[in-house]
Amino acid sequence: MRKIALMVAVLGALVLLAGCKVSGNPLPEGMEEETVLEQGREVVAMLNAGEWQEVYDLLRSDARETSSPETIQSYMEERLEKAKAYVKETEAMATGQKLKATGEEYGTAVIYCKHEKKSIMYRVAYSVDMELMGIEAKVQ
Repeated sequence: MRKIALMVAVLGALVLLAGCKVSGNPLPEGMEEETVLEQGREVVAMLNAGEWQEVYDLLRSDARETSSPETIQSYMEERLEKAKAYVKETEAMATGQKLKATGEEYGTAVIYCKHEKKSIMYRVAYSVDMELMGIEAKVQ
């Protein structure tokens, strides 16, 4: 059951983040790049500190329905096992996206981080109201 919940959470995050391109699209009107990046960096720091409940608490209500602190923990521990401890941020950008299903616009902080063994690309998605919509961590 836990594995199914994790898969649902990961698939939910991927659906939310589908189509995010590193080349970047403009952020939705009213969103500021520095704010999106600053908030994204805070989430990345929480993920690397093992603050699963805190990240879960930041998720907007629809994202909380398909996730839990335990699914976030399991998702991140799998990636951090491969990449090991966080070393430093190497690159960051903010990009705008649109959910295909609803047309909702959102902004994504794309943050590349060096870890001891491998790098991870973090995608942290926010609604135009700066509510956390989803996260993705992709080991490079």
